[in-house]
Amino acid sequence: MKKIITCLCLLLLIQIQFAFAQTEDWDKAQSRTLREALMPGLIASGETLLSNLTLMLINTAIGFPWATPTAESIRSNFTNPWEWEDSDGFLVNQLGHPYQGAQYFTAGRVNGFGFYSSVFFSILGSLTWEAFGESKQASINDFITTVPGSMAMGEMLYRLHLEAHAAGASLPLVFLVSPMGGFHMIVTNGRQIPDTGQYLYQLQTFVGAGRSTTRHSLAGNDGYEFSSDGSFGVIGLRLIYGDPFEQSTAVPFRHFELSVCLGTHLGRYTNIRLISDGYLFSFSPINTERNRMSTGLSMHLDYISLGDFNIWNSTIDMYSNALSWTVKFQHRFSENTVMELRCHLGFTFVGASNYYSEEGAWAERGGTTSLVNELRNYGYGTNSKLFFSLRNNMLGKFAADLLFYTLRPYPTKSIPLTVHSSTTTPPRGTVFWLFADFTYSRHIVNSFSLGVTASFAREWGRFQNHPNTRKVNDSTSLFVAWNM
Repeated sequence: MKKIITCLCLLLLIQIQFAFAQTEDWDKAQSRTLREALMPGLIASGETLLSNLTLMLINTAIGFPWATPTAESIRSNFTNPWEWEDSDGFLVNQLGHPYQGAQYFTAGRVNGFGFYSSVFFSILGSLTWEAFGESKQASINDFITTVPGSMAMGEMLYRLHLEAHAAGASLPLVFLVSPMGGFHMIVTNGRQIPDTGQYLYQLQTFVGAGRSTTRHSLAGNDGYEFSSDGSFGVIGLRLIYGDPFEQSTAVPFRHFELSVCLGTHLGRYTNIRLISDGYLFSFSPINTERNRMSTGLSMHLDYISLGDFNIWNSTIDMYSNALSWTVKFQHRFSENTVMELRCHLGFTFVGASNYYSEEGAWAERGGTTSLVNELRNYGYGTNSKLFFSLRNNMLGKFAADLLFYTLRPYPTKSIPLTVHSSTTTPPRGTVFWLFADFTYSRHIVNSFSLGVTASFAREWGRFQNHPNTRKVNDSTSLFVAWNM
């Protein structure tokens, strides 16, 4: 812990020298001295620690058993090795922690620090939370998930809260988009909000309903399979910030795309998706009347949970924090017909899965004494994403999205599994996911469109000396969308 704190202080001294200039290019970095950055750094640190205190008070009020840190638990976090913790659900660890980290990151951004230097506050917030915020032993995997995830999510929420402010949105809406950004706006009375202008390239919100089928098979000595069918409702949004096809910049996330949806059926079924990508740097080698293209290095934060659901986990769970090389291409066949293609190919440096989900599934559904414990994998892998669309102003729009991920667990960093086996050693293997969505939509009146989506999801894998799980989730949904 002492070594981590020393490195953290060094990071602050190195990174604190950069901040954005509130000029015409408000998000470009400019140098400033340590003295000039000292007061904003103290304010950002105070806001980071205040967000932790606020969350501690909320958790205590709710009555979570781990929400009462003691002197002994704090002493243990400074003297004992941090552990790979497995008690939190997938939703909490892989979506909640990046969102929590985004508030730390935003504390740096709203106080004038740049994209990379704001990581200091993500580290500060996560370290102090793990050391002081909970009574259980500090979790190294929570820290690893929080800090990288905070960069993509924090920068997107920071820019969107500025976009909402520039558009004249009310303070409650700005606060909803980014609580830390809204809080800082209240404290400063809006005096430090840069004049950003409008960068939103495209926005679509939608609401719909559909029906899903979930299958889960576990190939062991006896075999096991369960399935579920049901209807669900879904809401979501898709937005594009900055022109995706004309981007020549070294400013991170001057262009990003974000797709979020939430589908549910009375808590029994879930369809939670967060798919995003943002350029770290890019250039545009093609820019003609018919063809436009951008390419560059991008950062991705993707989360998908599908199928049977409890408050913690789903049938299919996937998380990927990745760096990819991206190509975005647009071709105009005519004034009324446009094709767009987006390709991402890269490396997942922080990923997670629940390969064997549903703790105690055999005992609950199979009626046997065999036990399938939840196997949480943290690891690395590959990711490839392809988004294709063809739009005609008269005939409508067809879109196909294909996403493929692999995950290779870090050595010994998977939770042990016990099922028809005497070993409790974390197994070695690989998890695979394939997601495919096919959508047709057409404008019906003004900015409203009507559409249908067919979705297919598969998860499978191979682990040494353990049965292989195969998971399937298929769904069809109708939706009405508002397009800006």
